[in-house]
Amino acid sequence: MIPRTFQSVASVAVLVVLATLTSACTKVPLLAPSGSIITLLSTTTALPVNGSTDIIAQVIEPAGTPPQRGTLVSFTTNLGRLQPSEAETDTSGRAVVKFFAGSGSGTATISAISGGVSVVAANAVKILVGTAAVGSVRVTANPTLLPAIGGASTITVQALDINGNALSSAQVNFSTTAGTLDQGLVTTDLAGLATTILRTSSNATVTAAIGAQGGSTTPPATGGGGTTTPPAASSGQASGTVIVNVSSAPGLAITPPTTPPGEGLPASFTVAVTAATTNGSAVRDVNVNWGDGSSQSLGVVTGNAVVSHIFATAGTYRISATATDTFGNTVSTSTSVTVIPVALPTINITPSVPTQPNTSTTVTFTIQVTAPAGVNIKNAIINYGDGQSATLGGVNGTIVNTHTYVNHSANQTFTVSVTVEDTLGRFTTGTTTIVVP
Repeated sequence: MIPRTFQSVASVAVLVVLATLTSACTKVPLLAPSGSIITLLSTTTALPVNGSTDIIAQVIEPAGTPPQRGTLVSFTTNLGRLQPSEAETDTSGRAVVKFFAGSGSGTATISAISGGVSVVAANAVKILVGTAAVGSVRVTANPTLLPAIGGASTITVQALDINGNALSSAQVNFSTTAGTLDQGLVTTDLAGLATTILRTSSNATVTAAIGAQGGSTTPPATGGGGTTTPPAASSGQASGTVIVNVSSAPGLAITPPTTPPGEGLPASFTVAVTAATTNGSAVRDVNVNWGDGSSQSLGVVTGNAVVSHIFATAGTYRISATATDTFGNTVSTSTSVTVIPVALPTINITPSVPTQPNTSTTVTFTIQVTAPAGVNIKNAIINYGDGQSATLGGVNGTIVNTHTYVNHSANQTFTVSVTVEDTLGRFTTGTTTIVVP
Protein backbone atom coordinates (compact mmCIF):
# COMPACT_ATOMS: atom_id res chain seq x y z
CA MET A 1 0.00 0.00 0.00
CA ILE A 2 1.25 3.46 -1.00
CA PRO A 3 1.26 5.91 1.84
CA ARG A 4 -1.40 8.62 1.63
CA THR A 5 1.20 11.33 1.79
CA PHE A 6 3.00 9.97 -1.24
CA GLN A 7 -0.29 9.71 -3.14
CA SER A 8 -1.01 13.38 -2.49
CA VAL A 9 2.44 14.44 -3.69
CA ALA A 10 2.08 12.36 -6.82
CA SER A 11 -1.31 13.85 -7.59
CA VAL A 12 0.06 17.34 -7.27
CA ALA A 13 2.94 16.49 -9.59
CA VAL A 14 0.58 15.14 -12.25
CA LEU A 15 -1.56 18.25 -12.04
CA VAL A 16 1.51 20.43 -12.43
CA VAL A 17 2.60 18.47 -15.50
CA LEU A 18 -0.87 18.67 -17.03
CA ALA A 19 -1.10 22.43 -16.35
CA THR A 20 2.32 22.92 -17.91
CA LEU A 21 1.33 20.96 -21.01
CA THR A 22 -1.98 22.88 -21.29
CA SER A 23 -0.23 26.21 -20.93
CA ALA A 24 2.28 25.25 -23.59
CA CYS A 25 -0.51 24.29 -25.99
CA THR A 26 -2.27 27.64 -25.54
CA LYS A 27 0.91 29.60 -26.22
CA VAL A 28 1.75 27.87 -29.50
CA PRO A 29 -0.46 29.25 -32.35
CA LEU A 30 -1.88 27.00 -35.02
CA LEU A 31 -0.08 27.82 -38.26
CA ALA A 32 -0.40 26.78 -41.88
CA PRO A 33 1.63 23.67 -42.69
CA SER A 34 4.58 23.85 -45.04
CA GLY A 35 3.61 23.77 -48.70
CA SER A 36 0.36 25.62 -48.15
CA ILE A 37 -0.73 28.52 -50.38
CA ILE A 38 -2.03 31.88 -49.15
CA THR A 39 -4.03 33.96 -51.62
CA LEU A 40 -4.94 37.56 -50.77
CA LEU A 41 -8.13 39.20 -51.99
CA SER A 42 -9.49 42.77 -51.69
CA THR A 43 -12.96 44.11 -52.42
CA THR A 44 -11.43 47.09 -54.25
CA THR A 45 -8.20 48.29 -55.79
CA ALA A 46 -8.75 52.00 -55.07
CA LEU A 47 -9.80 53.97 -51.99
CA PRO A 48 -10.18 57.60 -51.08
CA VAL A 49 -8.20 58.87 -48.12
CA ASN A 50 -9.68 57.60 -44.85
CA GLY A 51 -11.48 54.88 -46.79
CA SER A 52 -11.58 51.23 -45.77
CA THR A 53 -12.07 47.79 -47.25
CA ASP A 54 -11.89 44.10 -46.27
CA ILE A 55 -8.73 42.09 -46.88
CA ILE A 56 -9.26 38.32 -47.20
CA ALA A 57 -6.56 35.71 -46.91
CA GLN A 58 -7.50 32.31 -48.35
CA VAL A 59 -5.29 29.48 -47.00
CA ILE A 60 -5.16 26.13 -48.83
CA GLU A 61 -3.05 23.19 -47.59
CA PRO A 62 -0.92 21.07 -49.97
CA ALA A 63 -3.73 18.53 -50.12
CA GLY A 64 -6.01 21.22 -51.57
CA THR A 65 -8.17 21.51 -48.47
CA PRO A 66 -8.60 24.37 -46.03
CA PRO A 67 -6.44 24.21 -42.90
CA GLN A 68 -7.78 23.55 -39.47
CA ARG A 69 -10.09 26.28 -38.26
CA GLY A 70 -8.23 28.81 -36.13
CA THR A 71 -5.08 28.83 -38.22
CA LEU A 72 -3.42 32.15 -37.49
CA VAL A 73 -2.59 34.53 -40.37
CA SER A 74 -0.57 37.73 -39.86
CA PHE A 75 -1.05 40.76 -42.17
CA THR A 76 1.31 43.64 -43.01
CA THR A 77 0.96 46.93 -44.91
CA ASN A 78 3.29 49.75 -45.82
CA LEU A 79 0.53 52.37 -45.79
CA GLY A 80 -2.47 52.85 -43.55
CA ARG A 81 -3.27 50.22 -40.94
CA LEU A 82 -4.85 46.77 -40.58
CA GLN A 83 -7.31 45.98 -37.86
CA PRO A 84 -6.62 43.49 -36.48
CA SER A 85 -3.17 42.73 -37.77
CA GLU A 86 -3.77 38.99 -37.15
CA ALA A 87 -6.84 36.85 -37.75
CA GLU A 88 -7.76 33.18 -37.56
CA THR A 89 -9.19 31.21 -40.45
CA ASP A 90 -12.76 30.01 -40.49
CA THR A 91 -13.87 26.53 -41.61
CA SER A 92 -13.31 27.50 -45.25
CA GLY A 93 -9.75 28.65 -44.58
CA ARG A 94 -10.52 32.38 -44.84
CA ALA A 95 -9.09 35.01 -42.50
CA VAL A 96 -10.55 38.51 -42.77
CA VAL A 97 -9.18 41.86 -41.53
CA LYS A 98 -10.09 45.50 -42.25
CA PHE A 99 -7.72 47.85 -44.06
CA PHE A 100 -7.95 51.55 -43.16
CA ALA A 101 -6.32 53.85 -45.71
CA GLY A 102 -5.59 56.78 -43.40
CA SER A 103 -5.06 60.38 -44.51
CA GLY A 104 -2.09 59.89 -46.84
CA SER A 105 -2.01 59.13 -50.56
CA GLY A 106 0.01 56.39 -52.18
CA THR A 107 -0.01 52.68 -52.95
CA ALA A 108 -0.67 50.33 -50.04
CA THR A 109 1.06 46.94 -50.47
CA ILE A 110 -0.56 44.34 -48.22
CA SER A 111 0.90 40.90 -47.57
CA ALA A 112 0.17 37.94 -45.27
CA ILE A 113 2.12 35.12 -43.60
CA SER A 114 1.28 32.02 -41.58
CA GLY A 115 4.14 29.91 -40.23
CA GLY A 116 6.67 29.55 -42.99
CA VAL A 117 4.11 30.25 -45.69
CA SER A 118 3.77 33.79 -47.04
CA VAL A 119 2.20 35.55 -49.98
CA VAL A 120 4.50 35.84 -52.96
CA ALA A 121 5.48 39.50 -53.41
CA ALA A 122 4.05 39.56 -56.91
CA ASN A 123 0.69 38.44 -55.50
CA ALA A 124 0.52 41.00 -52.71
CA VAL A 125 -2.63 43.12 -52.72
CA LYS A 126 -2.03 46.66 -53.94
CA ILE A 127 -4.57 49.37 -53.19
CA LEU A 128 -4.24 52.87 -54.59
CA VAL A 129 -5.14 55.44 -51.95
CA GLY A 130 -6.22 59.06 -52.36
CA THR A 131 -4.79 60.89 -55.37
CA ALA A 132 -2.81 57.79 -56.27
CA ALA A 133 -6.14 56.21 -57.20
CA VAL A 134 -7.16 58.90 -59.67
CA GLY A 135 -8.16 57.57 -63.05
CA SER A 136 -9.63 60.54 -64.86
CA VAL A 137 -10.61 64.17 -64.37
CA ARG A 138 -13.64 65.58 -66.14
CA VAL A 139 -13.92 69.36 -66.33
CA THR A 140 -16.99 71.38 -67.34
CA ALA A 141 -17.80 75.10 -67.39
CA ASN A 142 -21.14 76.85 -67.03
CA PRO A 143 -21.42 78.95 -69.07
CA THR A 144 -18.76 78.30 -71.68
CA LEU A 145 -19.44 81.63 -73.42
CA LEU A 146 -19.28 84.91 -71.52
CA PRO A 147 -20.41 88.40 -72.58
CA ALA A 148 -17.96 90.66 -74.40
CA ILE A 149 -17.36 92.63 -71.21
CA GLY A 150 -16.44 89.42 -69.40
CA GLY A 151 -18.10 87.66 -66.51
CA ALA A 152 -18.01 84.59 -64.28
CA SER A 153 -18.19 80.89 -65.12
CA THR A 154 -18.53 78.00 -62.67
CA ILE A 155 -15.84 75.37 -63.24
CA THR A 156 -16.79 71.89 -62.04
CA VAL A 157 -14.49 68.88 -61.77
CA GLN A 158 -15.58 65.29 -61.41
CA ALA A 159 -12.75 63.08 -60.19
CA LEU A 160 -13.00 59.35 -60.84
CA ASP A 161 -10.73 56.59 -59.59
CA ILE A 162 -9.21 53.89 -61.78
CA ASN A 163 -12.41 51.86 -61.46
CA GLY A 164 -14.65 54.71 -62.59
CA ASN A 165 -16.00 55.43 -59.11
CA ALA A 166 -16.25 58.90 -57.58
CA LEU A 167 -12.97 59.87 -55.89
CA SER A 168 -13.66 61.87 -52.75
CA SER A 169 -11.26 63.85 -50.55
CA ALA A 170 -8.85 64.42 -53.44
CA GLN A 171 -7.19 67.81 -53.77
CA VAL A 172 -7.73 69.48 -57.15
CA ASN A 173 -5.31 72.14 -58.37
CA PHE A 174 -6.98 74.69 -60.65
CA SER A 175 -5.07 76.99 -63.00
CA THR A 176 -6.11 79.33 -65.82
CA THR A 177 -4.45 81.02 -68.77
CA ALA A 178 -6.48 84.22 -68.28
CA GLY A 179 -8.62 85.85 -65.62
CA THR A 180 -8.70 84.77 -61.98
CA LEU A 181 -10.00 81.82 -60.00
CA ASP A 182 -11.81 82.25 -56.70
CA GLN A 183 -10.06 79.12 -55.35
CA GLY A 184 -6.97 77.42 -56.71
CA LEU A 185 -7.01 74.33 -54.46
CA VAL A 186 -10.30 72.52 -53.78
CA THR A 187 -11.00 69.10 -52.20
CA THR A 188 -13.56 66.84 -53.88
CA ASP A 189 -16.73 65.99 -51.98
CA LEU A 190 -18.32 62.56 -51.48
CA ALA A 191 -19.54 62.63 -55.07
CA GLY A 192 -16.03 63.35 -56.34
CA LEU A 193 -16.95 66.93 -57.28
CA ALA A 194 -14.99 70.15 -56.80
CA THR A 195 -15.92 73.62 -58.05
CA THR A 196 -14.38 77.05 -58.39
CA ILE A 197 -15.35 80.30 -60.12
CA LEU A 198 -13.49 81.74 -63.11
CA ARG A 199 -13.71 85.49 -63.66
CA THR A 200 -12.35 86.67 -66.99
CA SER A 201 -12.78 89.20 -69.78
CA SER A 202 -10.81 87.21 -72.36
CA ASN A 203 -10.74 83.63 -73.61
CA ALA A 204 -9.36 81.29 -70.94
CA THR A 205 -8.30 77.65 -70.68
CA VAL A 206 -8.83 76.24 -67.20
CA THR A 207 -6.86 73.16 -66.13
CA ALA A 208 -7.84 70.95 -63.20
CA ALA A 209 -5.11 68.60 -61.99
CA ILE A 210 -4.96 65.83 -59.41
CA GLY A 211 -1.69 64.26 -58.32
CA ALA A 212 1.94 65.33 -57.92
CA GLN A 213 1.89 67.59 -60.97
CA GLY A 214 -1.56 66.64 -62.11
CA GLY A 215 -0.23 64.99 -65.27
CA SER A 216 -0.45 66.88 -68.51
CA THR A 217 -3.21 67.10 -71.05
CA THR A 218 -2.93 69.19 -74.19
CA PRO A 219 -5.98 71.49 -74.50
CA PRO A 220 -8.25 70.75 -77.44
CA ALA A 221 -7.66 72.71 -80.62
CA THR A 222 -11.31 73.64 -80.98
CA GLY A 223 -12.44 77.14 -80.24
CA GLY A 224 -15.50 76.20 -78.20
CA GLY A 225 -15.84 75.25 -74.57
CA GLY A 226 -16.21 71.66 -73.48
CA THR A 227 -14.89 68.85 -71.35
CA THR A 228 -11.56 67.07 -71.63
CA THR A 229 -11.15 63.64 -70.04
CA PRO A 230 -7.62 62.32 -70.30
CA PRO A 231 -6.94 58.56 -70.25
CA ALA A 232 -6.57 56.82 -66.90
CA ALA A 233 -3.32 57.74 -65.19
CA SER A 234 -1.01 54.95 -64.06
CA SER A 235 1.13 57.19 -61.87
CA GLY A 236 -1.57 58.77 -59.74
CA GLN A 237 -1.76 61.88 -61.88
CA ALA A 238 -4.57 63.12 -64.12
CA SER A 239 -5.79 66.42 -65.45
CA GLY A 240 -8.48 67.89 -67.66
CA THR A 241 -9.15 71.22 -69.31
CA VAL A 242 -12.08 73.32 -70.39
CA ILE A 243 -12.15 76.44 -72.56
CA VAL A 244 -14.27 79.44 -71.62
CA ASN A 245 -14.70 81.91 -74.47
CA VAL A 246 -15.65 85.56 -74.34
CA SER A 247 -18.12 86.55 -77.03
CA SER A 248 -17.49 89.38 -79.49
CA ALA A 249 -19.80 92.37 -79.68
CA PRO A 250 -21.27 93.47 -83.03
CA GLY A 251 -20.07 96.56 -84.87
CA LEU A 252 -22.32 99.63 -85.02
CA ALA A 253 -22.16 102.94 -86.92
CA ILE A 254 -24.63 105.75 -87.58
CA THR A 255 -24.23 108.19 -90.47
CA PRO A 256 -26.08 111.54 -90.61
CA PRO A 257 -27.41 113.17 -93.81
CA THR A 258 -24.79 114.55 -96.18
CA THR A 259 -26.43 117.98 -96.08
CA PRO A 260 -27.82 119.69 -92.99
CA PRO A 261 -31.50 118.84 -92.59
CA GLY A 262 -34.11 121.54 -92.09
CA GLU A 263 -36.21 121.93 -89.00
CA GLY A 264 -39.53 120.15 -89.28
CA LEU A 265 -38.34 118.16 -92.28
CA PRO A 266 -37.49 114.43 -92.34
CA ALA A 267 -33.77 113.76 -91.91
CA SER A 268 -32.44 110.35 -93.03
CA PHE A 269 -29.78 108.52 -91.00
CA THR A 270 -28.06 105.26 -91.96
CA VAL A 271 -27.59 102.75 -89.14
CA ALA A 272 -25.05 100.02 -90.02
CA VAL A 273 -24.76 96.81 -87.97
CA THR A 274 -21.81 94.49 -88.51
CA ALA A 275 -22.04 90.98 -87.05
CA ALA A 276 -19.17 89.75 -84.88
CA THR A 277 -16.78 87.51 -86.80
CA THR A 278 -16.11 85.09 -83.90
CA ASN A 279 -18.17 84.04 -80.88
CA GLY A 280 -20.89 86.50 -81.87
CA SER A 281 -24.67 86.39 -81.90
CA ALA A 282 -27.47 88.08 -83.81
CA VAL A 283 -28.51 91.64 -82.96
CA ARG A 284 -31.95 91.64 -81.37
CA ASP A 285 -32.47 95.39 -81.03
CA VAL A 286 -31.01 98.77 -81.96
CA ASN A 287 -32.17 101.79 -80.00
CA VAL A 288 -31.58 105.36 -81.20
CA ASN A 289 -31.64 108.40 -78.94
CA TRP A 290 -32.21 111.41 -81.16
CA GLY A 291 -30.90 113.97 -78.68
CA ASP A 292 -34.13 115.98 -78.74
CA GLY A 293 -35.81 114.12 -75.90
CA SER A 294 -37.10 111.29 -78.06
CA SER A 295 -35.80 107.78 -78.75
CA GLN A 296 -36.76 105.01 -81.12
CA SER A 297 -36.38 101.23 -81.07
CA LEU A 298 -35.49 99.81 -84.48
CA GLY A 299 -35.80 96.15 -83.45
CA VAL A 300 -33.72 93.57 -85.31
CA VAL A 301 -31.26 95.20 -87.68
CA THR A 302 -28.94 93.37 -90.05
CA GLY A 303 -26.69 95.27 -92.41
CA ASN A 304 -27.79 98.84 -93.15
CA ALA A 305 -31.06 100.46 -92.16
CA VAL A 306 -32.18 103.94 -93.20
CA VAL A 307 -34.12 105.71 -90.45
CA SER A 308 -35.95 109.03 -90.77
CA HIS A 309 -36.45 111.52 -87.98
CA ILE A 310 -37.89 115.04 -87.80
CA PHE A 311 -36.28 117.68 -85.59
CA ALA A 312 -38.88 120.29 -84.68
CA THR A 313 -36.46 123.17 -84.19
CA ALA A 314 -33.10 124.21 -85.51
CA GLY A 315 -29.99 123.43 -83.48
CA THR A 316 -27.18 120.91 -83.05
CA TYR A 317 -28.18 117.47 -81.77
CA ARG A 318 -26.13 114.54 -80.48
CA ILE A 319 -27.56 111.25 -81.76
CA SER A 320 -26.53 108.00 -80.07
CA ALA A 321 -27.33 104.40 -80.98
CA THR A 322 -27.01 101.21 -78.92
CA ALA A 323 -27.13 97.68 -80.34
CA THR A 324 -27.89 94.66 -78.14
CA ASP A 325 -27.29 91.10 -79.33
CA THR A 326 -29.05 87.93 -78.20
CA PHE A 327 -26.25 87.17 -75.74
CA GLY A 328 -26.72 90.51 -73.99
CA ASN A 329 -23.67 92.26 -75.40
CA THR A 330 -24.18 95.98 -76.04
CA VAL A 331 -22.23 98.38 -78.22
CA SER A 332 -22.86 102.10 -78.62
CA THR A 333 -21.90 104.84 -81.05
CA SER A 334 -22.87 108.44 -81.62
CA THR A 335 -22.81 111.26 -84.15
CA SER A 336 -24.05 114.83 -84.35
CA VAL A 337 -26.19 116.77 -86.78
CA THR A 338 -26.91 120.45 -87.22
CA VAL A 339 -30.51 121.26 -88.09
CA ILE A 340 -30.95 124.55 -89.94
CA PRO A 341 -33.98 126.84 -90.18
CA VAL A 342 -36.22 126.35 -93.22
CA ALA A 343 -37.01 129.39 -95.34
CA LEU A 344 -40.59 130.61 -95.60
CA PRO A 345 -42.47 130.28 -98.88
CA THR A 346 -42.18 133.26 -101.23
CA ILE A 347 -45.37 134.92 -102.52
CA ASN A 348 -45.48 137.17 -105.56
CA ILE A 349 -48.73 138.94 -106.58
CA THR A 350 -48.82 140.62 -109.98
CA PRO A 351 -52.05 142.54 -110.64
CA SER A 352 -53.39 143.55 -114.03
CA VAL A 353 -55.67 146.66 -113.57
CA PRO A 354 -57.71 148.16 -116.46
CA THR A 355 -56.85 151.76 -117.28
CA GLN A 356 -60.37 152.95 -118.12
CA PRO A 357 -62.43 154.27 -115.20
CA ASN A 358 -65.50 152.23 -114.43
CA THR A 359 -67.75 151.74 -111.46
CA SER A 360 -67.26 148.03 -111.89
CA THR A 361 -63.66 147.02 -112.59
CA THR A 362 -62.32 143.49 -112.94
CA VAL A 363 -58.71 143.02 -111.92
CA THR A 364 -56.61 139.98 -112.83
CA PHE A 365 -54.05 138.69 -110.32
CA THR A 366 -51.18 136.41 -111.23
CA ILE A 367 -50.10 134.68 -107.99
CA GLN A 368 -46.86 132.74 -107.71
CA VAL A 369 -46.16 130.74 -104.53
CA THR A 370 -42.76 129.06 -104.17
CA ALA A 371 -42.21 126.73 -101.22
CA PRO A 372 -38.72 125.57 -100.10
CA ALA A 373 -37.63 122.00 -100.81
CA GLY A 374 -39.54 119.48 -98.77
CA VAL A 375 -42.34 121.90 -97.90
CA ASN A 376 -45.77 121.99 -99.50
CA ILE A 377 -48.61 124.51 -99.35
CA LYS A 378 -51.72 123.22 -97.62
CA ASN A 379 -53.97 126.19 -98.36
CA ALA A 380 -53.96 129.82 -99.62
CA ILE A 381 -56.44 132.63 -99.07
CA ILE A 382 -56.53 135.88 -101.03
CA ASN A 383 -57.94 139.03 -99.45
CA TYR A 384 -58.89 141.61 -102.10
CA GLY A 385 -58.84 144.59 -99.73
CA ASP A 386 -62.53 145.44 -100.26
CA GLY A 387 -63.85 143.12 -97.60
CA GLN A 388 -63.97 140.18 -99.98
CA SER A 389 -61.74 137.10 -99.94
CA ALA A 390 -61.41 133.73 -101.66
CA THR A 391 -59.85 130.34 -100.88
CA LEU A 392 -57.29 129.27 -103.42
CA GLY A 393 -56.42 125.83 -102.01
CA GLY A 394 -53.00 124.28 -102.19
CA VAL A 395 -51.16 126.59 -104.53
CA ASN A 396 -48.21 125.04 -106.26
CA GLY A 397 -46.43 127.40 -108.59
CA THR A 398 -48.40 130.07 -110.48
CA ILE A 399 -52.16 130.58 -110.66
CA VAL A 400 -54.39 133.31 -112.10
CA ASN A 401 -57.27 134.76 -110.13
CA THR A 402 -59.74 137.57 -110.99
CA HIS A 403 -61.87 139.83 -108.86
CA THR A 404 -64.37 142.56 -109.69
CA TYR A 405 -64.40 145.72 -107.65
CA VAL A 406 -67.85 147.40 -107.69
CA ASN A 407 -69.06 150.79 -106.56
CA HIS A 408 -65.57 151.96 -105.89
CA SER A 409 -64.43 155.50 -105.93
CA ALA A 410 -62.27 156.87 -108.69
CA ASN A 411 -58.65 155.99 -108.24
CA GLN A 412 -59.40 154.08 -105.08
CA THR A 413 -56.50 152.22 -103.50
CA PHE A 414 -56.82 148.62 -102.31
CA THR A 415 -54.29 146.43 -100.46
CA VAL A 416 -54.41 142.86 -101.69
CA SER A 417 -52.84 140.02 -99.63
CA VAL A 418 -52.32 136.30 -100.11
CA THR A 419 -51.77 134.17 -96.96
CA VAL A 420 -50.53 130.57 -97.29
CA GLU A 421 -50.27 127.77 -94.71
CA ASP A 422 -47.46 125.29 -95.37
CA THR A 423 -47.05 121.70 -94.24
CA LEU A 424 -44.83 122.85 -91.37
CA GLY A 425 -47.83 124.70 -89.94
CA ARG A 426 -46.41 128.14 -90.74
CA PHE A 427 -48.41 131.06 -92.17
CA THR A 428 -46.83 133.42 -94.68
CA THR A 429 -48.42 136.53 -96.20
CA GLY A 430 -47.58 138.42 -99.36
CA THR A 431 -49.17 141.79 -100.27
CA THR A 432 -49.50 144.25 -103.08
CA THR A 433 -51.32 147.56 -103.59
CA ILE A 434 -53.52 148.44 -106.53
CA VAL A 435 -55.28 151.67 -107.64
CA VAL A 436 -58.56 151.09 -109.38
CA PRO A 437 -59.49 154.01 -111.73
